[in-house]
Amino acid sequence: MKRNIPDLVLERYRLNELPERSARAVELMMADDPAIRERLDALAASDAEIQDQYPPSAFVHDRPAPSRRLVIRVAAAGGFALAALLLFVALPRTPQPPPDTERVKGTIGGRPSLALYRRTDTGSERLADGAVARPGDLLRVGYASAGRPYGLILSIDGRGAVTLHLPPSGDRAVPLTPGKMVLLDAAYELDEAPRVERFYFVTAREPFAAEPVVSAARRAAQGTVPDALPLPPGLEQVTFAIQKEARR
Repeated sequence: MKRNIPDLVLERYRLNELPERSARAVELMMADDPAIRERLDALAASDAEIQDQYPPSAFVHDRPAPSRRLVIRVAAAGGFALAALLLFVALPRTPQPPPDTERVKGTIGGRPSLALYRRTDTGSERLADGAVARPGDLLRVGYASAGRPYGLILSIDGRGAVTLHLPPSGDRAVPLTPGKMVLLDAAYELDEAPRVERFYFVTAREPFAAEPVVSAARRAAQGTVPDALPLPPGLEQVTFAIQKEARR
């Protein structure tokens, strides 16, 4: 019987991020179903295509914003076909156990996810959850909604500053674009805030106000960057962390 392995699991397998038992389960299923290997090859081809279409020129400085970061306007190269492409993403680190073999066999998947890309001299690179970043790095944030119709994205840095990335303005969560991965229109330059910076993708089935989530983030950010936000019922979250390295 063919197994339905979510793309997120295959992406984690490619990145050697699955637990050993789960990786072995994927290998056994690939041996039984050649279509799974074809999907894995398609992910690799998609990543190569993204590297070609996401050059350094895709990050264009706009005027400095009156906030702690420089807002970056993203060039609309190729009609922004990037939004329709599958980007590699790491399953967000949330206070839940890693997938075991049985869950990989068919019940993992369907969760929203975040992806971060960093500009390099030759193009861009996808950052793994927990990767090291430095002041001055230019980043773009992407999300996959997994069918959730409404959401917002914010981050908390090592000084406890809260930044709302999606929506860039307004007081309501926005309708999310369905499909694979959607890149936000603005990138930004990391500042000197120390230690960890964590991104939170909060989603819901119904429209919701942004202010209670932002207020919860500000309260939770007193002292340390929290692994998760205390949210009202009906809201769910996934997170993505970056370890900040001091400029040398």
